[in-house]
Amino acid sequence: MMMEANINNICWIFYRVKEWLMRYNNEVFVKYRIDKNSIVFWTSDINENISAAKVLNEFLYDFSKGKKIFFHGYRLPEEYLSQIVDTKVILEKSEIINDPFNIFLRLSDAKININHFDCACESMIYYFDNKVNWTDFLATSIISQPQKYIKEGILIAYFASVDQGADYWFECSKDYKENVLILLRTLTALGCRVKQVSHLSFPYN
Repeated sequence: MMMEANINNICWIFYRVKEWLMRYNNEVFVKYRIDKNSIVFWTSDINENISAAKVLNEFLYDFSKGKKIFFHGYRLPEEYLSQIVDTKVILEKSEIINDPFNIFLRLSDAKININHFDCACESMIYYFDNKVNWTDFLATSIISQPQKYIKEGILIAYFASVDQGADYWFECSKDYKENVLILLRTLTALGCRVKQVSHLSFPYN
């Protein structure tokens, strides 16, 4: 058990050293994977490329049109909320009484700014179809297996920021594969190093 814990610690240190080297070289890496039911991509420190960050912001906003958008933030101080989410698009807000570190928002669209996602330990944006209500989302509370809901056709997509904006992760139904591939081609044109991989795991899973 102790050996397994040490191996995990070594892997985490290696991952962070690799990330630091990427940041030092001012490069933005993007990896993506196409599965049977979904397409997913990961990137780290995309804010190093201002144009790429702007394109990703626009993609997340455009993708939200015509969908139910719910936001979950973990350890997001109230005074920094407006830096991440345009307060004009907040329709409703909810918190867990016995767990004030979690905040939930219903948004009219995903008008957010990933440049400030370092204000929260974790941020999640969920894209549902119009059949899913705000109360349904709150009853589900923190969604720990979004891939399961994508496979079942309940969830269209989700965008996650973990470790205070160090890692970004987007996964959606394969129905929107072309939307994502267009984004990836645009990021490539902007200088990001985009690579298709056969294995991609959610950070800190």
